[in-house]
Amino acid sequence: KNKHLNLDYTYRTMKQDYMREIENAKSENKALFHQRDEYLQSLKDLRFKLGNLIETTAVNNNRFKAANVLNGTSAVIARDDYLNIMFVYSLLLLSVCLDIFLAMVFCIIQNAYHKFYEKKLLLLGGVTGVSKSSFKQKIRSRRLISSLEGKKASKGVEKSLEFVTSNLEADKRTIKSISKINKATNLSHYRIRKYLADLMERGLIIKKKQRLILNVDDPLK
Repeated sequence: KNKHLNLDYTYRTMKQDYMREIENAKSENKALFHQRDEYLQSLKDLRFKLGNLIETTAVNNNRFKAANVLNGTSAVIARDDYLNIMFVYSLLLLSVCLDIFLAMVFCIIQNAYHKFYEKKLLLLGGVTGVSKSSFKQKIRSRRLISSLEGKKASKGVEKSLEFVTSNLEADKRTIKSISKINKATNLSHYRIRKYLADLMERGLIIKKKQRLILNVDDPLK
């Protein structure tokens, strides 16, 4: 029987129509669900706006009440209740003073930050908005400090060279091992390594075949 129904043209046509109607109904349902979601979202937005409106209205009402207290037309405080009216005026004055104080504190902090930032720029060398005289004075100070540091460094190198030259092998170029220098001078290994590292940084000592050689031909840096 099912085979005959499948072969029947009318049955097949009706089946296709029903399937088409089902698909159309599904599409319409989907569109309706989508529209419902949009309406729910709109309702949610309206509730949110209503809440904001109620809150704003309450704030404005409080402001109006405060203004009515100040001009003596408030239903909360009588016009002849001078004590409470003076108390409200005192609160208003205190609020204004507090605002002024906070503004002053903010300005002080901002000025302090700008001064700190300018000093930092001076130290980094990127000076903006600073007079030429102060900039030149800064350069002179730096040159003086660099000169003093250079003299101090030269004395340190001279001391290191004097120590190393007094601890050379027979060829007068190869430096003795740290253990030998330690036994001969009773200096700590740390101090000996510091002398050697100081001269190696300036190229006065080079390493050759696992030995340290005094590089007397190179100039002092």
